Amino acid sequence: MKSSNCGPCGLFCGACGATDCDGCRSDRIDAWVQHCRFRACAGERNLGFCCQCGDYPCRELHAFMTDAWPHHWTMRPNLEYIRDHGAEKWIEAQRLAWSCSGCGARIYWYQKKCRCGKQLEAWDLPE
Repeated sequence: MKSSNCGPCGLFCGACGATDCDGCRSDRIDAWVQHCRFRACAGERNLGFCCQCGDYPCRELHAFMTDAWPHHWTMRPNLEYIRDHGAEKWIEAQRLAWSCSGCGARIYWYQKKCRCGKQLEAWDLPE
């Protein structure tokens, strides 16, 4: 289980299948997260989330939210939920959303089948 549940960009780290990273706000991060411009920017501005920035959504964040990767498309609604309802409620909702309805196991963005055998509705990887 990841020790960090969310990135400042609005991605839910708990649904990321990377095994070499404990989440964007943890001490054990992978190379992608080490160079994440949104994580660096939020840190420099002392912001918890990009939606707390006066420049939200900046051009770079908007481009990232609308690229070919379906899990990036969740960022805008996630950040708006965080802005309107708070991060704690969002994290709890994400934990439920990214759990198998059959066995309760954690599931990931592109996972098609749970370890219990249940077929999952998951995104296809972009080409």
